[in-house]
Amino acid sequence: MAGWTKAQYDASYSIRVERYFGGHPSRAGRPEVRLHYHEWVIKPILVRRWLNIVPLLTPAIDSDDFVLIIGAGFGWGVRALRTQIGCEAIGTDTSTYIQTEKSSDDSAEISAAITAAGLDPTTGRGLELLGFVRSPGSRAKELVLDEDLLTAASRSNVIAALGSNPTFICWEDLVDDSMSDQDVLDLIAPIEPAAARKFFIYTPTAARSAQDLATLSGHRVIIADFQSVVH
Repeated sequence: MAGWTKAQYDASYSIRVERYFGGHPSRAGRPEVRLHYHEWVIKPILVRRWLNIVPLLTPAIDSDDFVLIIGAGFGWGVRALRTQIGCEAIGTDTSTYIQTEKSSDDSAEISAAITAAGLDPTTGRGLELLGFVRSPGSRAKELVLDEDLLTAASRSNVIAALGSNPTFICWEDLVDDSMSDQDVLDLIAPIEPAAARKFFIYTPTAARSAQDLATLSGHRVIIADFQSVVH
């Protein structure tokens, strides 16, 4: 399973930061500061997402469960599950960007975004913004393995790290229009026919509806934006 590049993350996430801090001055004469895949931006979204998703699952995830999130990014969804639900959860993600940067902090990248907007991250409004949105410590604060699940050894590594066979497996935002139907089947094949309950979190497109994905995969599909489920 090929992971997203940084360019793909940047293209998918672009958040206007200054609107949360008094707005972008109308006569600033510069672009607005934008962040991409950063904890301050994305983690609150994932917390709300998982709190909405869990009640849609039958049975719902609870504190006795073991959850594997495939395509977990820096693992902020994993953290949401562990802290909000109290279950055991880990993630996997084969993106070179994720695996290279997961142990670093985000200060340099945020500073670069502030500089690109014509501000100085060491003084004034630039420093103020940096202080607000920087997330101390490593980006991945939960376990995100570099495992593709394609071999028995890889699957065993995941089970050992989780402490059990997973009771739920989620493919989070992994399917898009760049994937053929066969790509989707190849994605789920390595962990079939495991006993875990499986579901996709998916944003439908004109090319592939949620029902299309559910029919193709044989698994539940939870629509990311509207928190509804298709069987």
